[in-house]
Amino acid sequence: MIGYTGIETIEINQTQLEYAFKFLRYAGTKGVEGVALFAGITLDTVFHVKETIIPEQKSYILEQGLMYAVDSNEMHRLNLELYKNEMQLIAQIHSHPGLAYHSEADNRYPIVDTYGGISIVVPNFATGEVSLKEAAVFRLALDKTWNKLSDKEVDSLFKVR
Repeated sequence: MIGYTGIETIEINQTQLEYAFKFLRYAGTKGVEGVALFAGITLDTVFHVKETIIPEQKSYILEQGLMYAVDSNEMHRLNLELYKNEMQLIAQIHSHPGLAYHSEADNRYPIVDTYGGISIVVPNFATGEVSLKEAAVFRLALDKTWNKLSDKEVDSLFKVR
């Protein structure tokens, strides 16, 4: 298995998903995008999300659109914390003001960049129901492209408890 390519199931509880959505909605009330991260452990082909992390981030309103950034100091701090707690990042989830799609910036500057990692984009500043039904979910392939998962693939991969 290379990276997370062998992961067949990602288990996450509803509370962890709600925490991410709550932050994304809060950022949306300010008219900006936000990002949250899902961290946990791998047991065989199952990744168990143990924590939703809201990293320190800056949001920007640019002529080209909206953007968030997590600086290198925060990434270093997160990596040390993850290492200390024997956890890894499997997914990032962020909001868009309108449609859910993977932008060029999303493709080029992911936080989760491990093969098989997940990038979730939630539409409308996460104002819909707390679920992945309206989200666009992508998985990083071995050729370094982000492949959009079908609704059936998302339902099969994610087990929300």
